Amino acid sequence: MIHSDRSGTARRLRIGFLSAAHARAHGRRDASGLLDVLADAGLGRAPDTDGLPPYVLGVRAQAVRSTTRLRARMLDRNRDLSRRIHAESVRVVTQYTVRGEPTPAALARFGTMVGTWRNSAAVCRSRAQGVVDEANHLLACYWDAAWTRARRAHELPPHRPAGWLPGRAELDPTWHRVDDGLLPDRWYGRGAPPASADPAAVAQALAILDSQLTGGATRTTGSRG
Repeated sequence: MIHSDRSGTARRLRIGFLSAAHARAHGRRDASGLLDVLADAGLGRAPDTDGLPPYVLGVRAQAVRSTTRLRARMLDRNRDLSRRIHAESVRVVTQYTVRGEPTPAALARFGTMVGTWRNSAAVCRSRAQGVVDEANHLLACYWDAAWTRARRAHELPPHRPAGWLPGRAELDPTWHRVDDGLLPDRWYGRGAPPASADPAAVAQALAILDSQLTGGATRTTGSRG
C-alpha cells in the first residue's frame, strides 16, 4: 500500500509479492459481488465512482493523499524561493513594461530562480506520477484476480479487457503546469488557465522570460500597474 513517513513525505509503494498478493486477495474476495460490473466490461462500460468497491476507493484515496502531501512539501520547501521570484518579477516587469528598459542581468537572475523552481516542481511531479503508477499496479492486480475468480462462475472472456481498469488513479492537470505553483489560485483551480492576460507581475515576468528563452520578441501580458 501507499505509506508516508512521519515528516509527511510520501513513500513509493512497495510493489512486491506481499502488496500484490494483498490486492489479489481482495479481488478474489470481492469477485462474487462484482459479477454485474465485470459483465458490463464486455460492453465497454465501467462503474461510476459510487459503484466502485471499497478497496479500489481506498487505493485511490491513498494515492490522492500521498500526492497532495508531496505537493505540500514541495511548496513548503520552496516558500523562500517563491517569495524571491515574486519580488524579482516586480523588478523585471517594471524594467521591461513600465520603463521600457530591458535589463538582461535582472532577467537572467530571475530566470535562474525560475529554473530552480521548475526543476523542483518537475521532480515532485515525477514522484507523484510514481505514486499513481504504483496505485494503478495494485488496482490491476485487484481486477485481474476478481476477473479470474468470477470467470469460473460467470461467462466472461478469458482475460480482463486491455485498458479496463475502473477506479484508475490519475494526476490532475494542474501537475503538468508547474509554473502555476507560483500562482496558487490558478494551480488549485479547475480546468486550464484562462486565455486572457494575467495581470499578476509574476505571470507577466514569466511571459517575458519565456519569450526571451524561445528567441521571440519581448511581449507583455496584462495591463500597467
